[in-house]
Amino acid sequence: MNNRPLPVMSPPAPSGLTGRSVKRRIDPIDAPARPLGAKRSALFAKRADAASWAINRPPEPVAAGDTLLSSCDGSASFLLRATTYGLLMERTQGQATGIRLVQTMVFLDQKSFDHWCAVEPMRFEDGLLYGKLVRSGHAAFADER
Repeated sequence: MNNRPLPVMSPPAPSGLTGRSVKRRIDPIDAPARPLGAKRSALFAKRADAASWAINRPPEPVAAGDTLLSSCDGSASFLLRATTYGLLMERTQGQATGIRLVQTMVFLDQKSFDHWCAVEPMRFEDGLLYGKLVRSGHAAFADER
């Protein structure tokens, strides 16, 4: 069926090495890392302690009727409170060490709350927390009626 000739294999070429082993030079980048200095070691330990405290910290006290939602690592939290003006939401975002951002917003109706939720970046960062936030907000507006 196929009239093409089979390819012919040539023998492997001899290697250039003849019995003598070649030792590879160790590049300085492959050498083990230098030990940390005293200041850097102290900073590293302080950051590790702060990070473990953020994960294992006790929950913040919440008043009756309030809802506190926080991420697993404690970097973001939302406090929801139904008021006579509408839904009060306090969004806290922080790092283990460094600055902490606290935003307080009041939503007069569910439409404005849904609009804010549609543009909140938390929906991509922590989908479970975002879902709980939306459900809790809708429940607060339903209880208010």
